[in-house]
Amino acid sequence: MFLAGLYFDESCKMYKFPSSFSGRVCHHSGVAVVLLLLGTTGIFAAEAAAIEKEESWQILLMSGQRIGYSRSLIEPFERDGQILVRAAIETHMTIKRFGQVLRLATTLHTEETIDGDLLRFEFEMANPPAGATKTTGIISGDKLTLENEIAGKKVTSTKPWDTTVKSPIYQERILKQHPLQPGETKSFAAYLPEFSKVATIKIVADKMEPVTLLDDKTETALKVKVTQSAVPGMFTLGWIDSNGVTLKSSTSMLGTDMVTYTVSREEALKKIDTEELDLAVSTLIKVKPIPGLYDRKEITYRVHIPDQDPAEFLAVDDVQSVKKIDDHTVELTVVPLPIPPVSKTSDSPGPEFLQASEFLQVDDKNVQRHANAAAGKLTDPAQIAKAMERYVRDKLDKKNFSTALASAAEVAENLEGDCTEHAVLLAAMLRARHIPSRVAVGMVYVELDKQPSFGGHMWTEAFLNGKWVPLDGTLGRGGATAGHIKLGDASFSDENATPIGTFAPLMLAIGTMRIEVVE
Repeated sequence: MFLAGLYFDESCKMYKFPSSFSGRVCHHSGVAVVLLLLGTTGIFAAEAAAIEKEESWQILLMSGQRIGYSRSLIEPFERDGQILVRAAIETHMTIKRFGQVLRLATTLHTEETIDGDLLRFEFEMANPPAGATKTTGIISGDKLTLENEIAGKKVTSTKPWDTTVKSPIYQERILKQHPLQPGETKSFAAYLPEFSKVATIKIVADKMEPVTLLDDKTETALKVKVTQSAVPGMFTLGWIDSNGVTLKSSTSMLGTDMVTYTVSREEALKKIDTEELDLAVSTLIKVKPIPGLYDRKEITYRVHIPDQDPAEFLAVDDVQSVKKIDDHTVELTVVPLPIPPVSKTSDSPGPEFLQASEFLQVDDKNVQRHANAAAGKLTDPAQIAKAMERYVRDKLDKKNFSTALASAAEVAENLEGDCTEHAVLLAAMLRARHIPSRVAVGMVYVELDKQPSFGGHMWTEAFLNGKWVPLDGTLGRGGATAGHIKLGDASFSDENATPIGTFAPLMLAIGTMRIEVVE
């Protein structure tokens, strides 16, 4: 779900951004922002206390530039003599990514009781040319039945349901029905379809203060802070007028602010101009050059994040170790773990790393075909992993930057995408040959126009000889380097965190993180 477009050019031995977009490595960051903000964009839209039909519009800005809009419609209806609430929220966002444009649209439909108890929802994300993904949920008593559709394939599952959990749009009505006073706090559990999980929503009222609106006019409004447990460390500030309308909201990520204003329909639908904002370039973390990167056996970095502890974002495993310097600074040592020449018998890390899932369709015919073509007659898992890494690098020669995170089945058919697509296809291919796999999210060293930097990246890990060994299907050089800094990993299992949850730490850290290469 991330911006992409940096490539490795073998002729000049550096990462670069050619105008032809041909090459090897990608950089990504930021498209999942819209999903993270579905629970906060328009979070305090005006809704009548008596649940009358009402429509509201917001515009979305990042770094002061308009990137999209959101529309919400909430109305009561009657079923079997009971008054219920129906809501529809749609968000449209356009972002420039290294000269190409990504367009993302999401829709959320819900049905709930007057008290906010969720009855049914439907969440869909469209990002052409990739196929739309869709999740439908129906609550019956203490059961939630989910139907997920990805790449044209539907998967149904049933999970336990806590009847005290609220609708994802309940937070849009609660402040109108039960206004907060300065110093007050409200907290409740709500189901967030974009994360496929229940999260605790906390709303804290601060004080009345002046706020400047889109037209430069100033109004006095109640300032509130909203957090959700699905993304620890992220918060949204909102300014609410006396009628319960959120005049403005702001969420910090990627080193900038995503700002929304409640506006008229005409204002919201004005044309979006993406000529100025390029999130991929703006989130690069500049560092001094690292000569001979591929020969480095070890690199130590000093990592600093203002007002936060970097240790909360950095992974610690067989490749990375962290030493605390102060509350906002750590030393990170990266020792690359090479692909072993041969595999030895070791315990499996668990079935979730071998199973097919919604995003890693191991049993897909094209995934199986590519796995067999890459492995050939090889039988040793280590050798298969190495061959598959090269195969994915060579096969995905069509770089498509208008695609958010595609599933392995889509990538296996279209053979296009960026680092995220390389990573999911390689992970699925490994599982097709019974090699445990997972995806890793973090940053990679690049040189853009001869400017050394770290940019967001995604790669794959295979479980070999009892350790998670990093593989980079975008580079295909026989594993990751000391220029890979890992923030997190995920199995992409249907039972665990969704991909968007995996990427959240990257979006929170990359805009404000500073990295110094320590000799």
